Amino acid sequence: MSDIVNKILQEIINRSNTFEEQTKGTKDEYNIYREHIQYVYKYVVLLSENKNVDREVLELSALLHDIAMTDRNLDRAKHNEYGSVIAEQLLRENNYPEDKIQLVKNCILNHSSKRAEFRTTEEERILVDADGLSHFDSINSLYSLAHNVMELNDEDTLNFIKDKLTKDYNEISDDLKYLINDKYNKVISSKTIDELLTISKAK
Repeated sequence: MSDIVNKILQEIINRSNTFEEQTKGTKDEYNIYREHIQYVYKYVVLLSENKNVDREVLELSALLHDIAMTDRNLDRAKHNEYGSVIAEQLLRENNYPEDKIQLVKNCILNHSSKRAEFRTTEEERILVDADGLSHFDSINSLYSLAHNVMELNDEDTLNFIKDKLTKDYNEISDDLKYLINDKYNKVISSKTIDELLTISKAK
């Protein structure tokens, strides 16, 4: 891990911990590094092996792609836009090369499904794949979002998670779907919340 990646790792951990403290005891309590970003980072490392990509740019993008989620005042629906701005500021403060800053910004901005048509690099594609795959490792977090934050009932929570993971599954590159085919099929066939949550524990 390079110095800049380590610095950004500590930054996102600190911001995630602060957000968790600020929201403790509320429906919004959440640690985005522990419950999501660490999984995205894991997949980025895995998927970038033996690829002609900028590994450092990918690692930074994975750590920073949802950093806007650690600020309660920012609109979650635009977290990719806010995140790209925050990432730019942090990387410039650390004297990161300008051309690489732009690559990181594009990865963060375009990881949103709304901007699929703007993706042009392998790094952007890998981040999207890693983000989608990570959600199959954190079904419990999706449950907390739907049930606790959005306050959906069990039926709507079940449908929300199925719809979210179907969207992710469809965005993941075809040659990687084998990694989560079994979990996805079990998600779709789940009839109850308890049945769904047992899938999250399966490895």
